[in-house]
Amino acid sequence: MDRNGPKIKSTILHHLYEKQRQSPYYDNLCRPVSDLLPFIANGIRGVTTNPAIFERAISSSNAYDDQLRELVGAGKDIESAYWELVVKDIQDTCKLLEPIYNETDGEDGHVSLAVSPKLANDTKGTIEAAKWLHNMVGSPCVYMKIPATDESISSMKEVISLGISVNATLIFCLPKYEAVIDAYLDGLESCGMTDLSKVSSAAAFYISRVDVTLDKKLEQIGTTEALDLKGKGAVAQAVLAYQLYQKKFSGPRWERLENRGAKKQRLMWASTNVKNPSYPDTFYVNSLIGPDTISTLPVQALQAFMDHEVPRSRG
Repeated sequence: MDRNGPKIKSTILHHLYEKQRQSPYYDNLCRPVSDLLPFIANGIRGVTTNPAIFERAISSSNAYDDQLRELVGAGKDIESAYWELVVKDIQDTCKLLEPIYNETDGEDGHVSLAVSPKLANDTKGTIEAAKWLHNMVGSPCVYMKIPATDESISSMKEVISLGISVNATLIFCLPKYEAVIDAYLDGLESCGMTDLSKVSSAAAFYISRVDVTLDKKLEQIGTTEALDLKGKGAVAQAVLAYQLYQKKFSGPRWERLENRGAKKQRLMWASTNVKNPSYPDTFYVNSLIGPDTISTLPVQALQAFMDHEVPRSRG
């Protein structure tokens, strides 16, 4: 032990960030939030959440019972109580991630919080919900998670223009991804802040679910050529998405924003769990290692990656 405390053993996640310039985010959260500390020590640089994660956490643990009883006793309805439980978890997570946020000038150290799925087709409602939740959490570490529906993409521009960081989610195709990028750029251009460096964004491009759909269609076709393409469509589309990212975040328009301190909206690889048991369990995680991206790791994918995968860039 040195005078600064015990030396942290370098892990594959540290290597991923330091050598490959990819940030690993943990796709899970539950109480006690302090359970995240070993993950952070092992190299996790942010956290992603969704309503299903919170439903699982609240229903399978008694860690929420005391606060829930207090909220019900105070006359809170179910939805209001849910948001207070969730916001408490997000606030506590922000505190744990704040050192990473500060060290990287807001590049990493984020935790995402989704607006209500009921608002997916409500542009104005999404804007108001994002503002409300952002104020409730009260931390720059939080990403407001907004789905890439047509109506919600329209809301992203407004939310970004208010200086609120956004995790655009549920992106399954290139046209939607380009629309999300344009909403981010439009929002930055409309933002009245002199220094845009405090605003950031990630675009969550979904991977394994794409192959689930494509593989079924390829099996229906049934030719040798079609079957040879199984398991290749999602990664191929992701590579095209990365090329689009490189194109959109270069050139005069982007340079003007960069001169105001703007950060690139990073690609975030989501849905990296393998759905087909015939594929290696780190298939998607390892296939999409690349610079200036985020890899979201659900419990199974994280465990598999740390157990036996050696990270390598696609070049």
